[in-house]
Amino acid sequence: MRTSLAGYWREAASYQKFLYGAGALMLASAVFHAVVLVATGGSLEGDVSWRKPILFGESFGLTGISIAWVMTFLPRPRWLGWPLALGLGLANCAEVLWVSFQQWRGVPSHFNDNTVFDANLFALAGVVILVAGLAIVAVTLLSWVALQAPPSLAWAVRAGLLLLVAGQLFGLMIIRNDGPVFGAAGAMKVPHALALHGAQVLPLLAWLLSFTPWSESKRTRIVLTAVVGYILLLTAGAAQTFRGRGPLDLDAGAAVLLALGALLLAGAYGMGLLGLQPKVGPATLP
Repeated sequence: MRTSLAGYWREAASYQKFLYGAGALMLASAVFHAVVLVATGGSLEGDVSWRKPILFGESFGLTGISIAWVMTFLPRPRWLGWPLALGLGLANCAEVLWVSFQQWRGVPSHFNDNTVFDANLFALAGVVILVAGLAIVAVTLLSWVALQAPPSLAWAVRAGLLLLVAGQLFGLMIIRNDGPVFGAAGAMKVPHALALHGAQVLPLLAWLLSFTPWSESKRTRIVLTAVVGYILLLTAGAAQTFRGRGPLDLDAGAAVLLALGALLLAGAYGMGLLGLQPKVGPATLP
């Protein structure tokens, strides 16, 4: 596995390495702010919390690294790769910088119009996230027309990217809602976060399956099982949110969706882990 990861880095185009570096920088920011949280004994709740730079650094960092990795399986003309990687990397870094800057100032980052300066920063952040969103949509479209990967990996990447786009849309809904609470107690951050991280959860499973001795058709079935499970989890979270119910205020239908989704996703990962063959390399190298 380490050889495989080293190979991705060694064979990466320069724009991919830029995006990998930007993602690593954002993850380092998340770790740094986690240390600050522990050292200061700060709260995880509220609009002004060290939680925000931690989560933004983690989610934007992982998104950048995931897109850089996906680019391994796409056409690599520099005229296309650099604008996408540069736009996404700089936009993500700017978003994390803005959230961190406002936290260090001791003021909210989102929905803050207390001063002209804060309102302008919030508006600028909206433009920045639009740039990132356009880059993600472009990569998603490319994955459906030009992705060169085995079927199991292709399905995982495409489904993960569609979920990532859905996560962007959930984020837009939060902005349009003027806050992350829908109705009485709907937590809009739940489907937002679930959708965003599909771009890591599903491709990671496909990559792990590449180390098993199984046929490509079996790997693909396992990936599709995980995709269905993840969609069910997202559906359960979204249903809770848009009915104005808290994440744990489950009725029978939501509980069944949640349990079935978790079972399918955990089962797919369980099978993958059981089938791992440490001495067998990945079936298809980039």
